[in-house]
Amino acid sequence: MHYLLSFFGAAVLALAITPMALVLAMRYRAFDRPGLRKVHDKAVPVLGGVAITLSVLAGLWLARLLWPGALAQDMVRLLAFTAGGLLVFGIGLYDDLRDASVGVRFFVQFLAAGLLVAAGFNIRALPSPFGGSIALGVMSYPFTMLWVVFFINAINFIDGLDGLAGGITAIAALTIFFSAGSHGEAFISLLALVTAGSMLGFLPFNFHPARIFMGDSGATFLGYALGAMTALGTMKSIATIALLIPIAALSVPIADTVGAVIRRTSRGQRFYLADKEHVHHLLITMGFSHQGAVTFLYGVSAFFGVLAILLSSADRRLISILVLLFLALVWVFLRMRRDNRE
Repeated sequence: MHYLLSFFGAAVLALAITPMALVLAMRYRAFDRPGLRKVHDKAVPVLGGVAITLSVLAGLWLARLLWPGALAQDMVRLLAFTAGGLLVFGIGLYDDLRDASVGVRFFVQFLAAGLLVAAGFNIRALPSPFGGSIALGVMSYPFTMLWVVFFINAINFIDGLDGLAGGITAIAALTIFFSAGSHGEAFISLLALVTAGSMLGFLPFNFHPARIFMGDSGATFLGYALGAMTALGTMKSIATIALLIPIAALSVPIADTVGAVIRRTSRGQRFYLADKEHVHHLLITMGFSHQGAVTFLYGVSAFFGVLAILLSSADRRLISILVLLFLALVWVFLRMRRDNRE
């Protein structure tokens, strides 16, 4: 019952705090203004990250106060997650308002990831292409930090259309909840539900046309939360499945981020510089409406989220067939869309 109450409690908090963040942004003229690499054509308030971060952290601490037994063994992790989350949020907020250098942003992000690792968030093994797993040993610490920083920036990269990053985060968080719940991992389950709940409260203000953006502060905090969930989720197991579940659940931002890094690096560009060739931009170029592109990517994320849940129980051959069939249908759909537009 406390999980359900925490989910709706975070949603109510986000519903209550977001209008306040909107008023605050209007008062201090904190806007994301139009630009060559942006889709929106008017200035939009950009302090949504304030509502997201406060609702997630307040939801976690309220759960700790109301149901002490639920997180009795996780106090160190809760403190580390809170401290790291505030660091990521803080540098993101500064970047929204003043522009922080890339070096400073990465330094703070790695510092936050280091706090998680020190508290026991640790990916101990990787899947082996020959079956089984490869223990990382001492390399698990830098790998986990890179993993968390990757997700911090992956959600920020995908935050290019109204409601996109928030919806994909909610889908991924619910996927992780169902997976973690079956393994009795209380902290991950609670964090996943509180994160999904905060998105439920925030998204009504963020759907197209958005009244407020989550900004770097919100997107990077959500990426940090997802990185923490997935890193801790592999701590109790070295099974291949432990890493495949978050990879499947977060397939859209992972694929988009990896593609962006490869694309920019191959052109001799800095991988962190923005462009308009992310998957959501390409869908709009193909003729999708703003809402249509977001809905399409929601569908892809939901499919792989369900697939991630099935990974732990269903026949792997059946799953492989379903993936191939789904990818074929997506390819046919996109080809038909392009041909009709031409």
